[in-house]
Amino acid sequence: MSINFTGIKNLNIRALRTPGYGFYLNNANQLEQGEKYYTVVNLKANLDGTSIQGEDIFSENYKSHITQYLESLQKMKHFVLSQKILQMDEPGQIDLIMKHFMAPDNLGEVNQASFILNGQEIPIVHRNILPLYSCLGRITRDVLKYFDLGKETRKSVQLMNNSITRNAEEFIENMNL
Repeated sequence: MSINFTGIKNLNIRALRTPGYGFYLNNANQLEQGEKYYTVVNLKANLDGTSIQGEDIFSENYKSHITQYLESLQKMKHFVLSQKILQMDEPGQIDLIMKHFMAPDNLGEVNQASFILNGQEIPIVHRNILPLYSCLGRITRDVLKYFDLGKETRKSVQLMNNSITRNAEEFIENMNL
């Protein structure tokens, strides 16, 4: 008998896509007006300490999702977000909402995404927030890898994962080391 432990249970994913019209900053940081396409993805799950299939849980490098998640929140303990989540009755419960918009632009596609975790917006404003983005990226990759998702749901989770990666990369590129 084969059992697939993912470290993620009670997974629920919903996505909403709508077209719109409005203002945005183009790739040259100039104000533009035009068609925008909005996507909102809501991923809810409970993280636990079970192993990921194929991972060596005895390896020093292995950390379950719940361990990595709680450690990343501890690293940003001076931020209000982590304090509120760590004081929750079920700190392993995540409710991640991505708000994304895309606008075609003469200088290339404009993409912007923001994330709300358990009711708190999590912009990358400090390097201590990067481990949380890393953890959320790992969770979304594992959802794509280990769960049988429909085509549209898979596309939404992939967009979420790509946006997490892009936001982190942009912060690192602009960070003063």
